[in-house]
Amino acid sequence: WYQRRVRGKLRKKLRQIESLEKCCRPLTLQEIEKVKSKDNCRESLQNFLRLAEDFDVSVTETSSASPISTQQPKCHAFNKDCLEESNKTETKVSVVENHDQLLDLSVEEQTINKNFELGKAITQQDLQLVNSAQDTVDKPISSEVHIDQRKRKRQSSKKLGREKFSKIKDKWGKQKLHFLDSHNDRICSIASSTEGFVSASRDTTCKVWSKNGELLHTLGDHTSSVTGVFSHGDKIYTTCYDSKIRLWDRNTGKLKHFHYLFSPIVCAAECDMMVIFGTEGGKVVYYCLESFTVKWEKVEHVESVLSVALSKNMAASASSNSDLCIWEIVNGFPTNTAINVPVSRPVRCMVFNHDKLYFGDDGVNIKVYDFKSETLDKLKNHDSEHGSTDSLLVYLNCYLVSSSYNIDTGDCSINFRSLEDHCYLFTVKCPVYGPITCLAFDPSISVDSTPEIVCGGSELGVIGQLSVSDEPGDIEVIRLESLQDRHTDSLSEDFSSDDEELELPAKRRVNSESSSGEASQSWCSIS
Repeated sequence: WYQRRVRGKLRKKLRQIESLEKCCRPLTLQEIEKVKSKDNCRESLQNFLRLAEDFDVSVTETSSASPISTQQPKCHAFNKDCLEESNKTETKVSVVENHDQLLDLSVEEQTINKNFELGKAITQQDLQLVNSAQDTVDKPISSEVHIDQRKRKRQSSKKLGREKFSKIKDKWGKQKLHFLDSHNDRICSIASSTEGFVSASRDTTCKVWSKNGELLHTLGDHTSSVTGVFSHGDKIYTTCYDSKIRLWDRNTGKLKHFHYLFSPIVCAAECDMMVIFGTEGGKVVYYCLESFTVKWEKVEHVESVLSVALSKNMAASASSNSDLCIWEIVNGFPTNTAINVPVSRPVRCMVFNHDKLYFGDDGVNIKVYDFKSETLDKLKNHDSEHGSTDSLLVYLNCYLVSSSYNIDTGDCSINFRSLEDHCYLFTVKCPVYGPITCLAFDPSISVDSTPEIVCGGSELGVIGQLSVSDEPGDIEVIRLESLQDRHTDSLSEDFSSDDEELELPAKRRVNSESSSGEASQSWCSIS
């Protein structure tokens, strides 16, 4: 009990440290000192985990070395007195949990009596045969068909995943993990295009890279953490914690224009030159990059906005206060009515795909909210009970890509699923990388092209083929059996895995403080 308590406290401390490392704002001196204790904290946790493993091994050896009792269990051996007394009752009933039915066990008693007369002990296999025969008579045919269909569907999904894995493994297995000498602090956002990719960091810089990983420009006019970056042709847009949105020339690396906002921008997401970003004060803003104007704004959250997502007809935001709000975009503006999806922990990442919203947190599953049916599904994303999902990406409109971080070991991996049926395909192991907080890829490539994904976290890495990298690292493409299950529900020692949460359907609420249309009175432009 004591060791479990200590392990839970150490995991909680590690999560607090990871949260500090992932946040976009500058850290205080006290927070920096706390982050430095991360290695010692994980080492202590590993020591306690080894003690727990040694204890389990010793208990197993002790139980196996103990003498086996020659007395047969009561459930397999029946004396005559017990049998005669049991035969006094003509019929026994038992509750079948799956179907809430009462089953007549007289057939089972007759089998037991027959085995006794022949001098045999009833076996578990006999009981299974009796139960299956009884279920065949008593169970509703519709329930049998429904269960059988689900079983065949799961088996078919696993078989399809294995077939797709065999085709994809060779293509991804040939790729390398290239680390680029980029930033001095955590990377907050990445944008990729046909010209190359751009990385934004908490070190107040934004760097422009070529397709081969060559550094072209360093955009250094920011005075705080660069929280978002978007690339469109020869234009680069950045959002910053210093409350500014900036426009840069990609060819020259020079600043062309900026717009000052009155709240620090914590996170941002873009779709077709429209941006939604969240601020430190809990405000959500819908913004047009072409005209540098605010289309809609709303103070929806009590605390700082942690993550946002945007599509052509939907927008979403989540805060550190464990709340998730979704808006429909009608006639170019988000509606005043928000869909409030109840969540049990802060949402770290979100992404839209058609009528579904995928979001990840510190639980073991990725949550999938369906707008049409107002239902929620879960996809297992970790091979352990202690991890976090820090980034999600829809890759080539075919795959759902998610990062998986093991809080105990510090290992990170990238999981691939089919978007069509959520079938798990394969996992790319990224050694000594740490949590991946952002992912990006070139949207112009096709499925048949050479795969390439840019990863951001404590370092900037590229999975693909680069010519400027000195010592590329190897990646391991594997298929984890534990991720083939749809989801898992269990309580862990630090209450980090999934429990009974997210009761649906979602509730709708109207915020009287919302305002749609042009909101230029509370903003100003400086150029």
